[in-house]
Amino acid sequence: MNSGIATVSRQLVLGTAHKFDWVQLGAAIKHPEHGKMIDISDEVRKKIGVADANVKILANSGYGDPDLLRSLINSEQPDIIMHFTDPRYWVWLYEVAHEIREILPLTFLTIWDDVPDPTYNANFYASCDTLFCISKQTFGIVNRVLSNTFGDELNIISISNNNK
Repeated sequence: MNSGIATVSRQLVLGTAHKFDWVQLGAAIKHPEHGKMIDISDEVRKKIGVADANVKILANSGYGDPDLLRSLINSEQPDIIMHFTDPRYWVWLYEVAHEIREILPLTFLTIWDDVPDPTYNANFYASCDTLFCISKQTFGIVNRVLSNTFGDELNIISISNNNK
Protein backbone atom coordinates (compact mmCIF):
# COMPACT_ATOMS: atom_id res chain seq x y z
CA MET A 1 0.00 0.00 0.00
CA ASN A 2 1.14 3.56 -0.55
CA SER A 3 0.88 5.89 2.43
CA GLY A 4 3.28 7.91 4.53
CA ILE A 5 3.34 5.19 7.17
CA ALA A 6 3.88 2.51 4.52
CA THR A 7 6.81 4.50 3.12
CA VAL A 8 8.45 4.89 6.54
CA SER A 9 7.80 1.22 7.28
CA ARG A 10 9.34 0.13 3.99
CA GLN A 11 12.51 2.11 4.69
CA LEU A 12 12.71 0.82 8.27
CA VAL A 13 12.32 -2.79 7.18
CA LEU A 14 14.70 -2.55 4.22
CA GLY A 15 17.28 -0.80 6.37
CA THR A 16 17.20 -3.42 9.11
CA ALA A 17 16.27 -6.71 7.40
CA HIS A 18 19.93 -7.74 7.55
CA LYS A 19 19.60 -7.84 11.36
CA PHE A 20 15.92 -8.51 12.08
CA ASP A 21 13.08 -10.67 10.83
CA TRP A 22 9.88 -8.68 10.33
CA VAL A 23 6.19 -9.49 10.59
CA GLN A 24 4.03 -6.46 10.01
CA LEU A 25 0.33 -5.86 10.38
CA GLY A 26 -0.47 -4.12 7.10
CA ALA A 27 -3.51 -2.07 8.07
CA ALA A 28 -5.74 -0.32 5.55
CA ILE A 29 -9.33 0.84 5.61
CA LYS A 30 -10.33 -1.89 3.16
CA HIS A 31 -7.25 -3.97 2.44
CA PRO A 32 -7.61 -5.74 -0.92
CA GLU A 33 -5.82 -8.83 0.47
CA HIS A 34 -7.42 -8.87 3.94
CA GLY A 35 -6.46 -11.90 6.03
CA LYS A 36 -3.62 -13.00 3.75
CA MET A 37 -0.09 -13.46 5.13
CA ILE A 38 2.10 -12.08 2.35
CA ASP A 39 5.69 -13.33 2.39
CA ILE A 40 7.84 -10.71 0.66
CA SER A 41 11.14 -12.24 1.78
CA ASP A 42 12.29 -13.09 -1.75
CA GLU A 43 11.67 -9.55 -3.00
CA VAL A 44 13.49 -8.08 -0.01
CA ARG A 45 16.41 -10.48 -0.46
CA LYS A 46 16.78 -9.40 -4.09
CA LYS A 47 16.39 -5.71 -3.33
CA ILE A 48 18.92 -5.49 -0.47
CA GLY A 49 21.12 -8.50 -1.20
CA VAL A 50 20.61 -10.23 2.14
CA ALA A 51 20.32 -14.00 1.69
CA ASP A 52 18.38 -14.67 4.89
CA ALA A 53 15.95 -11.71 4.96
CA ASN A 54 12.60 -12.77 6.41
CA VAL A 55 9.74 -10.29 5.92
CA LYS A 56 5.99 -10.93 6.08
CA ILE A 57 2.95 -8.69 6.04
CA LEU A 58 -0.43 -9.69 7.42
CA ALA A 59 -2.94 -7.76 5.32
CA ASN A 60 -5.77 -6.42 7.44
CA SER A 61 -8.78 -4.19 6.97
CA GLY A 62 -8.69 -1.83 9.90
CA TYR A 63 -6.20 -1.46 12.71
CA GLY A 64 -6.53 -4.92 14.21
CA ASP A 65 -7.67 -5.97 17.65
CA PRO A 66 -6.31 -7.80 20.70
CA ASP A 67 -7.28 -11.23 19.37
CA LEU A 68 -5.45 -10.65 16.09
CA LEU A 69 -2.34 -9.54 17.96
CA ARG A 70 -2.52 -12.54 20.31
CA SER A 71 -2.77 -14.82 17.27
CA LEU A 72 0.26 -13.15 15.64
CA ILE A 73 2.27 -13.42 18.85
CA ASN A 74 1.43 -17.13 19.14
CA SER A 75 2.13 -17.96 15.51
CA GLU A 76 5.14 -15.74 14.81
CA GLN A 77 6.81 -15.63 18.26
CA PRO A 78 8.18 -12.07 17.94
CA ASP A 79 10.85 -10.71 20.26
CA ILE A 80 9.33 -7.23 20.36
CA ILE A 81 6.30 -5.23 19.22
CA MET A 82 7.07 -1.94 17.51
CA HIS A 83 4.22 0.43 16.87
CA PHE A 84 4.20 3.66 14.94
CA THR A 85 1.58 6.02 13.61
CA ASP A 86 -0.97 8.04 15.52
CA PRO A 87 -1.64 6.00 18.69
CA ARG A 88 -5.23 7.26 18.88
CA TYR A 89 -6.06 4.82 16.06
CA TRP A 90 -4.65 1.97 18.13
CA VAL A 91 -6.37 2.51 21.49
CA TRP A 92 -7.04 -1.22 21.73
CA LEU A 93 -3.27 -1.91 21.63
CA TYR A 94 -2.63 0.34 24.60
CA GLU A 95 -5.59 -1.10 26.49
CA VAL A 96 -3.83 -4.49 26.44
CA ALA A 97 -0.29 -3.12 26.87
CA HIS A 98 -0.02 -4.64 30.35
CA GLU A 99 -0.74 -8.09 28.86
CA ILE A 100 1.74 -7.66 26.01
CA ARG A 101 4.49 -6.32 28.23
CA GLU A 102 4.31 -9.42 30.44
CA ILE A 103 5.68 -11.48 27.54
CA LEU A 104 7.59 -9.05 25.30
CA PRO A 105 8.53 -5.38 25.08
CA LEU A 106 6.20 -2.84 23.50
CA THR A 107 8.00 -0.01 21.71
CA PHE A 108 6.80 3.02 19.83
CA LEU A 109 8.55 4.81 16.99
CA THR A 110 7.18 8.30 17.36
CA ILE A 111 7.37 10.67 14.45
CA TRP A 112 5.30 13.41 16.04
CA ASP A 113 6.86 16.75 15.10
CA ASP A 114 3.89 19.09 15.48
CA VAL A 115 3.42 21.64 18.20
CA PRO A 116 1.63 22.27 20.42
CA ASP A 117 2.82 19.20 22.28
CA PRO A 118 0.33 16.31 22.07
CA THR A 119 -0.30 15.96 25.80
CA TYR A 120 -3.15 13.58 24.96
CA ASN A 121 -0.47 11.04 23.93
CA ALA A 122 1.11 10.89 27.42
CA ASN A 123 -0.62 7.68 28.48
CA PHE A 124 0.15 6.00 25.15
CA TYR A 125 3.82 6.92 25.50
CA ALA A 126 3.89 5.75 29.11
CA SER A 127 2.46 2.36 28.10
CA CYS A 128 5.65 1.53 26.18
CA ASP A 129 8.93 0.05 27.31
CA THR A 130 10.91 2.25 24.92
CA LEU A 131 10.10 5.26 22.77
CA PHE A 132 12.18 5.87 19.64
CA CYS A 133 12.06 9.48 18.47
CA ILE A 134 12.60 10.23 14.79
CA SER A 135 14.08 13.71 15.31
CA LYS A 136 15.42 16.17 17.88
CA GLN A 137 12.09 17.98 17.78
CA THR A 138 10.18 14.75 18.45
CA PHE A 139 12.58 13.92 21.29
CA GLY A 140 11.90 17.33 22.83
CA ILE A 141 8.14 16.97 22.43
CA VAL A 142 8.06 13.50 24.01
CA ASN A 143 10.28 14.61 26.88
CA ARG A 144 8.08 17.63 27.60
CA VAL A 145 4.87 15.59 27.39
CA LEU A 146 6.19 12.92 29.76
CA SER A 147 8.34 14.90 32.15
CA ASN A 148 5.36 16.65 33.70
CA THR A 149 3.74 13.33 34.58
CA PHE A 150 6.38 10.63 34.68
CA GLY A 151 9.73 12.33 35.24
CA ASP A 152 12.73 10.32 34.09
CA GLU A 153 11.15 6.88 34.50
CA LEU A 154 10.83 6.10 30.79
CA ASN A 155 13.37 5.02 28.19
CA ILE A 156 13.31 7.64 25.43
CA ILE A 157 15.83 7.36 22.58
CA SER A 158 16.49 9.79 19.77
CA ILE A 159 17.39 8.03 16.51
CA SER A 160 17.97 11.22 14.55
CA ASN A 161 21.26 11.47 12.66
CA ASN A 162 21.80 14.80 14.37
CA ASN A 163 21.94 13.26 17.84
CA LYS A 164 25.23 11.38 17.79
